[in-house]
Amino acid sequence: MRIGYPGSCTCVTSVSYSYLVNGTAQGKVNPSRGIRQGDPLSPYLFILCSEVLSGLLKKAQKTGEVAGVKVARGCPAINHLLFADDTMIFSRTDPRSCKALISILRKYETASGQFINLDKSAITFSAKTPGATKRRVRDELHILSEGGLGRYLGLPEHFGRRKRDIFTALIDRIRQRSHSWTTRFLSGAGKLILLKSVLTALPTYTMSCFKLPMSLCKQIQSILTRFWWDNTPGVKKMDWVSWERMARPKSAGGLGFREIAQFNDALLAKLAWRILKDPTTLLAKTLAGKYCLHSPFLEVQTPASASHGWRGILVGRDLLLKGMGWAIGSGRDVGIWTEPWLLTTEPKAPIGPPTADTKDWKVCRLILHGTNDWDVSLIQQVLPLYEESIRRLVPSTFLAPDERVWLPNASGLYTTKSGYALAKLCVGTSDDQAFNWKKGVWQVDTSPKIKHFLWKANNRALPVGSVLERRGLSLNPVCKRCGAVETELHVLLKCPFAAKVWDLVPSLFKPAIDDVDSVTALLQKCRKMVSLPPSGLGATPIYLWVLWILWTNRNRLLFEDKFFSEEATVLKALQDARAWKAAQIVVEKSSLPHSVVSPLHVTHVDACTWSSFSDAAWDSISGNCGIGWLIRDSSNTFIESSSAYRRYVPSALVVEALSVKAAMTAAISSHVSSLLVCSDSRTLISLLKFHGQDVVLKGVLYDIRFLARSFTSISFQFIPRLANVQADSLAKAALVSMPAPATCVV
Repeated sequence: MRIGYPGSCTCVTSVSYSYLVNGTAQGKVNPSRGIRQGDPLSPYLFILCSEVLSGLLKKAQKTGEVAGVKVARGCPAINHLLFADDTMIFSRTDPRSCKALISILRKYETASGQFINLDKSAITFSAKTPGATKRRVRDELHILSEGGLGRYLGLPEHFGRRKRDIFTALIDRIRQRSHSWTTRFLSGAGKLILLKSVLTALPTYTMSCFKLPMSLCKQIQSILTRFWWDNTPGVKKMDWVSWERMARPKSAGGLGFREIAQFNDALLAKLAWRILKDPTTLLAKTLAGKYCLHSPFLEVQTPASASHGWRGILVGRDLLLKGMGWAIGSGRDVGIWTEPWLLTTEPKAPIGPPTADTKDWKVCRLILHGTNDWDVSLIQQVLPLYEESIRRLVPSTFLAPDERVWLPNASGLYTTKSGYALAKLCVGTSDDQAFNWKKGVWQVDTSPKIKHFLWKANNRALPVGSVLERRGLSLNPVCKRCGAVETELHVLLKCPFAAKVWDLVPSLFKPAIDDVDSVTALLQKCRKMVSLPPSGLGATPIYLWVLWILWTNRNRLLFEDKFFSEEATVLKALQDARAWKAAQIVVEKSSLPHSVVSPLHVTHVDACTWSSFSDAAWDSISGNCGIGWLIRDSSNTFIESSSAYRRYVPSALVVEALSVKAAMTAAISSHVSSLLVCSDSRTLISLLKFHGQDVVLKGVLYDIRFLARSFTSISFQFIPRLANVQADSLAKAALVSMPAPATCVV
């Protein structure tokens, strides 16, 4: 009953199984041995049973029978931890504690019907436990195995300060897995998937707990590099592109591989974020009790005696500080000069020095009491350089609590993806803005192997004669067809053979030799090509297959001495392009509806529900906005309408939220008890219906939810723009009639 079940529940004693035959359940099997491990119902029943064991251990901890252990004096005592179907119990070795523990385990076995497997259980003693005590405890508990030497979740159960002992097996596991695949002759696209999805994911759990040494990160990077470029273990091949280049995002000319060190920091920052946002968890209280007695978590220094795990958490904490700011609510908890609160896009604090009177001020001193709007005259006196930035922040009318938020993410919540992006930015990763890699390579309609080929060509990673000569190989760098110096562009366009192939391609706007001086320019020119009807390709691009066949024909001529004519080359490209097009699944796009929604059509919850319609108009250049709203009763009769304007609004979404807030305030003034809030902002309605968060909207969303408590019933509904014409007209009229700001002429 304590966990929500009625007292008349009956026990689950067995289950029955059926077989799926052609998608239909057939037959019925009743197992004679009851519920077994592996049954889909077993984990849920086990959790219910584990609650009983956990309750017994907690009760014994309160009475002092199984006191548990403390990491430090300021930490909570812990006498058991549960993970899945594993239980770890911490206890003293005195006879009283052992007797109490045996009694608890016997009660649990009797009540649950489960029996502890003593052969799979182990005891780990502290380093200074006498041998006689160890023997006595093992005999009393009937557990002979001594733990601490095995591995759990991929990590050693017991380890000291030598980091190499912790991570040696991790390196071996990654290397073994990579070697098991290299003999399977994977394509470049296949290697890309395996490297990003499997090999890079192997150390993820370890990196989410500990900071890997830089030497270890380089070893992992070396294994991944060799897997990418080599075909077989032990036969080292040439690295055509640096790892730093390949670790860039795909949009910046890389392959999206992860930098191990920066990804490690991003994972540790997630752990630090959990400690910061939820300090009541057992982990947070334990670590704070040992390391944060004299300083808060965000300011504590690394002590010389800190564990390896705590040092890693502080590394993640330092990454958090680079992207963390404040969402202003009431402004009572944020110091004007000491905290990054000025922007919602990046951390920024005012540059001092402050005066003796203002050095201890909080942000709330800049907010007018009563209206909870900014005190513009005071801002101009104290922070004149930041007036525009401050006025673009929207404080809460109902004194929402100030909150630390992760600024790189719109929701304000930390994610490993955004943390990794910031970590990469902090080490100076540059983007290649000269070429649109997404549209030019990764989003083209072709097979993955050709996308990989285009990436290589545009990164000068094709083994043509000029590149091999530049890398010190004693080879003849000339083209086997025409005798000119062989470059990537020569093979794909400027060779007389390639030029004739392009002339025969049935397409318009083909690249001209004189207008192209690089592979990048060639790809940009080719994107403008239009296939002619005789090709039978429609919108499927032909140039991708022409480039690919030119390259494969060059290789077959060089290594197999096979020659293909220009006509055969074009024919092969057309055949492959048609085969690719025929193999694709065509998804038909739904057509737009021919009817228009009625301007006043809303779905009423009941006959007593009123409706509010709100909309906004925003000038992105000046930041000025107008808002309009109207209210209709349950019979859809117009009741009232109004409008307002505001300066220094950061986004259109903020304006939409302000208009909803104004409409709800007007409904409360009219003593409406049941309200349907209608808006044509799908994003805002989604945030309100599903309790979403947004950094810029923190204060306004809090106010809307605060106002919602004034209604006995309230719901939010998205409506099309055409159904919100009247509110839209009010908002635009308010923006147009907005008076010009006062100017001062000196």
